[in-house]
This record gives sequence, structure tokens and C-alpha cells, in this order.
Amino acid sequence: MKKRRARKLEGHNAPSRQLVEVSPHRTTGGLLVEELTPYPAEYESAYEKLVIPRLLLCRDIKRVYSQQARSYFDQDGVERQYTADFLAEHGNIETLIEIKPLEFLFHPEHLPTYLAIAKHFRKTAQAFAFIVDEQLFSEPQRTNTNLLMRYLTSPLPSEALARVVEAFQREQTVAVTELCDAASCSLAEVYTLIAQRRLCFDWSYKLTKSSLLSLPDQPFKGLFLGDIFRATRHGDLLAALALGCGTTDQYRLEITTAWRQTRPHLTPWNFVGGFSKTTPLRDLGEAELSPRKSWERRDRAPGAATKPNNA
Repeated sequence: MKKRRARKLEGHNAPSRQLVEVSPHRTTGGLLVEELTPYPAEYESAYEKLVIPRLLLCRDIKRVYSQQARSYFDQDGVERQYTADFLAEHGNIETLIEIKPLEFLFHPEHLPTYLAIAKHFRKTAQAFAFIVDEQLFSEPQRTNTNLLMRYLTSPLPSEALARVVEAFQREQTVAVTELCDAASCSLAEVYTLIAQRRLCFDWSYKLTKSSLLSLPDQPFKGLFLGDIFRATRHGDLLAALALGCGTTDQYRLEITTAWRQTRPHLTPWNFVGGFSKTTPLRDLGEAELSPRKSWERRDRAPGAATKPNNA
């Protein structure tokens, strides 16, 4: 199916294109959260879909735009076009963010292109960053995001917020279940307060009903955009790549993708070696063999010896 021509929307930081119109061959969608996404934050890949709620849960994020700016850069004397996946306003900074799988980003065929893009933005003093799949799957950020994302747009009664703030006047940190009892609020209302950044917890731990909560910076700070950039051991390498520096350490580039191969838990089907070819110590006796006929197996419990026919 042929792509439709991109249509530029009118407005401040409006998207340069709408993915639902120009990418009919992909599964696209979007998320709209009042005040945080002036336009629907659209995605065209599973990784972009995962990063949107993670960004919206960051305390320092003011607004998130998708497909915001179309840029032109030079690569080996050829002018090329590039559109960043997202633009995030945090503090007084606007950062363009590119979402890519780690193995794709550091592939020898693709790495020179993204180095050229990063060098272009460095020359124009435009903040630029990469987020890879391994950072999105890092725990416990992934589990906490999956829990809280469903409460991003939940309505919150004003009296519930007042009762919660009053409860923190007596204690600086309160567990989730204790807060529900002290403020006479439901668990959903507490999670809504966390998702909408009214309450904070330690993101280095999984959020549970026994997790300690506090008001912002008293003492928990919540999640920040820099925490996503620094997640996993590839944070410094991705930061250097975003500045157009890259690395000449070929060994590190190789282990960056080699070490991310999944290692399933040990089972009888993925052990090291092979099946034993030696004969067993003895054969199973007649009483240990399972009956072959269904009417002989109906009264037999697992592990129980079979009774002789005339028993």
C-alpha cells in the first residue's frame, strides 16, 4: 500500500506528520493525556508504544510530542531527511529522542547513519538522546510502568488528595496500605496519585502494597528522564553516541549485542551436553510400569504401584 503524503498540523510544536495516516502498513496508535500531550503521542512500533507511558511518568517531563521536527542532515555529501520519534520538554530543555533496538542501532550498516544524525544535532546545539529496548525492559522500571500506566488518565476526587496530604502531615513516609487506612482512600486512588506525580516512591524497587510513599522530594524524588537514559550498563555508550562521538572499541561494540542474548532457565531440554547413552542400572519392574489400558489406569494414582490382575 502506498504511503499518503504527510500533512503538517498547525500549532506550536505540532507533529510534522501523523503516523496513522502515513504508515498504513504498520500497527500505529497514540496516547493522549491532558496537559502532558498537547497532540496525541503516536507510535509505530512496539518499543515506541512502551516508551510513551514511561516518559509521562517522569516528574521532570512537562510535555511530550511525537514526530515533531523534520530535519535535514548531510551524510557523505548526500542530504538526507530525518524525523525524531519524540520530543520531550523537561525543565528548560527540549530533547529529541530516538527509539531503536540496541542490536539495530549498533549494526555496522546503521551506526554511521545515526552518528551523522547525532553530529548534525550537536552542531545545531539541539539536545538529542537514544533509548533502546534493553532500557525499556530493565526492571523494576518496566513492572512499575505497566502497573501505573493504567492510572495516567484516571479521574481523582479533590477531597481524596486533601486527605492524603493531611495524612503526610503526621508522617513523612507512609506505606501504601497504611495510607489507604489513614486517608480513607482506595488503592486505585493511591496509584492514581503516584501515576499523576502527586506522590513518589523509590523507583529502584518494585511498587507493592507495602512500598513507602512520600510527597515529592520528601524524601523520595520519583522517576526522572535521566534515570531512563542511565538505565542498564549501556547508558554511557548511548550518551556518547548521542553526541556523535561513538567508540573505537570494537570489542565493546560486539559484546554490547552479544551479551543481550536471552538465557532461559535451566530445564531438562537446555542443559549442557547430551542424553546419557549408558544402560540404566535396572529395568522397571512389572509393578512399576503404567497400565496400557484405560480401564486399568482409572483407579491408579500417580506414583502408586499397579496391582496385579488377580489381587
